[in-house]
Amino acid sequence: MEKDIKIQDFLNQNLPFIIDTRSPREYAHSHIPKAVNFPVLQDNEFEEVGTLYKKDSFGAKILGASLISQNISCHLLELKNLITPATPFRIYCARGGMRSHSFAIILRHIGYRISVLDGGYKAYRKAITQSLEQAPPHRFITLIGPTGSGKSEIIKSFNDSLDIEKIARHLGSSFGGICGNQPSFKMFQNLIFERLRELQNAPFVLVEGESKKMGNLILPTPLYQAYQNAPKILILSSLEQRIQRIIAQYGKISNHFFKTSMQKIAPFMKKQFWQEANDAFFSRNLQKVTEILLVEYYDKVYKKESFNHIVHYQSTAQALAEIEAFAKEFYKIKE
Repeated sequence: MEKDIKIQDFLNQNLPFIIDTRSPREYAHSHIPKAVNFPVLQDNEFEEVGTLYKKDSFGAKILGASLISQNISCHLLELKNLITPATPFRIYCARGGMRSHSFAIILRHIGYRISVLDGGYKAYRKAITQSLEQAPPHRFITLIGPTGSGKSEIIKSFNDSLDIEKIARHLGSSFGGICGNQPSFKMFQNLIFERLRELQNAPFVLVEGESKKMGNLILPTPLYQAYQNAPKILILSSLEQRIQRIIAQYGKISNHFFKTSMQKIAPFMKKQFWQEANDAFFSRNLQKVTEILLVEYYDKVYKKESFNHIVHYQSTAQALAEIEAFAKEFYKIKE
């Protein structure tokens, strides 16, 4: 019978399927990216067993085992359609205890090849926090430039990129919360960690020079410092191109969202321009409101930074070709 495996071996296995046996609420808050939730205790069951355990530990174990057995019996038929016994996969719970082992024992006896994470999700989180406290070894190229210049388009089009906006589900600015609910802080860290692992052998990694705070989330300091200290490329586009990009991205925001965002930037704009932008939005003159906000707010608060190279963005292919040529020369990357 296979033994439990330590966190580093668990990560290095790189198997195609991971089962998270924790409750749906635990899973929703944060989990190992790409893990699928097969809860052996539902939220109310988990609470019931935990409450009973404080009074009667043996009774709680009996109740827990009974509920776990019922839930596992339901999961087995679903699992049959997802993975075959020939394919090894991984499983974990909160601390590598009863929940993951109960499921694993049955799966192993059926014939599945399964590895249980020793220490569970707690061990995973410990590995992540330790990793993110260290400077990443990646060779970054950092894109900077005015709002709407096309940095995000370039990042999304490059395979070896760290798309912080996508991971944080936030665009970084006062109007940046258009991507829906952000992940929890722990889930944000998990996603950053996993993406950096995927990029560990990349010749160089493209990243946007985001601020340290992305909505409600804070980037790990070593990562933030690494890309801020990396060589920077200034991306420039015409004002008309920038306006069109912003309209395409933000043109369908609600009145309430616009009002809330405008209140945030009111102290940083001249009252005249703030009012003109506000009036233009509610008269649906998106061209005008976008131009005012770019020229009278974003361009004025944009922090001018030193840079190593300039790319005048005409097309994604052209921009990426120039960026790759610069990166190869800077980092002495051989073909």
